[in-house]
Amino acid sequence: MNTDTIGLSDIALHLPEPHIELEKIVSERVKQDPSLERHLERALKVTGQRGLRFTQIFEDTATMAAQACLNLTQRGQLKRDHVRFLTIGTETGLDMSKAASSYVLGMMEKAGLPFPKNLSTFQVQHACAGGTLSMITVAGFLQAASLNGDTAVILTSDIARYPTPSTAEITQGAGATALMIKRNPDLIRFDLGSVGFFSKDTDDFFRPLGSPVAMVKGGYSVQCYHESLIAAFEDHCDRLGVSPSEELASIDIFALHVPYSLLPVGAMEKLLAKYLGMDKDTADAYLKEKGFFQSVYPTSEVGNIYTGSLFLGLAWTLKDRHQYFGESIVGKKVMMASYGSGNTMAVLTGTVAPNAPNVIQSWDLEGVMRQSYEASFEEYVEWTQAYQSRPILAEAIEKNQLKPGSFYLKNLREDGYREYDFRQ
Repeated sequence: MNTDTIGLSDIALHLPEPHIELEKIVSERVKQDPSLERHLERALKVTGQRGLRFTQIFEDTATMAAQACLNLTQRGQLKRDHVRFLTIGTETGLDMSKAASSYVLGMMEKAGLPFPKNLSTFQVQHACAGGTLSMITVAGFLQAASLNGDTAVILTSDIARYPTPSTAEITQGAGATALMIKRNPDLIRFDLGSVGFFSKDTDDFFRPLGSPVAMVKGGYSVQCYHESLIAAFEDHCDRLGVSPSEELASIDIFALHVPYSLLPVGAMEKLLAKYLGMDKDTADAYLKEKGFFQSVYPTSEVGNIYTGSLFLGLAWTLKDRHQYFGESIVGKKVMMASYGSGNTMAVLTGTVAPNAPNVIQSWDLEGVMRQSYEASFEEYVEWTQAYQSRPILAEAIEKNQLKPGSFYLKNLREDGYREYDFRQ
């Protein structure tokens, strides 16, 4: 067995350009039905959400994943001929059989950036934890059986849709990430031997076969998240042989799954109360000192991107902590917690690698956020109501000027197969 450290070397992001402020959605919904005002205003306050991104008709889970993969490839650190795994975690898959990462493999070839054929493509599904579970699985394989230089690309891509109008409507969103995993990583060295898990059969959140929208029991799902975090964290501590209070005190950087910006804040408050005896005010001051609120900020603006929200937040908090610590960020301990409804939780720790400052400085996270336009309420409503079909897709492609460097769904064949292309 190879004993070199395995971990995360880089993160690339992709967000669809249409953006809408939630106040605009609430205002229009209240005009339609004044009885919704109290419920929607309370939902904004409870969630801390401010905006959301959504896709255009010719964009889907696979095109967003391909864009994130392209962004990672163009950063220049990934050697495509060394990639052994190209996998995806998603809860909004496109086919009951074919992995979305297989579509991405074909799209990268169309872009003139082919990956080797001697690799594995597969898809992992467990609600919002799929990307993390894929990452842990592949990292374990690389730890045990990799040759020198073997690398993996883990994709996360999702489109969060809920019934409209509803209070859940304001926690929709869309986006993708691409993660580079390898031996002797440049960003975070994983502690794979102490990953903590917890799983339980619940119905807090699910999406029936054939349904484009998810079903959620909001309060119950929050309860499941909190309970799962505590249980998986305790499992992690047991595997390390330390007490939860000792482990918490050793962690410098926290990043959790963020379905909406205030949920992980509440979860951390409960964790800190249970093991460090902190009240809410003390816990919030502690979290502010740790830069935790930076990890939940991007989701407040772009919405829930499901499997990718942990890594979206991780990038933002690493950027903030690098600004705070400078070069001394190297060696800091990171805890990542990934929740998947239905349900499962994984808690993983690692340490910031020596080359991390260079990687973090190369990110333009603010630029990713700026690549957007403010959509009209009518355009947003069209997205909530119009699902892909052959005539709607053809019309959308014809009336939109696709930007160079864009992947898009070109055609839905009569037999249901999806055909993609790349605009040079």
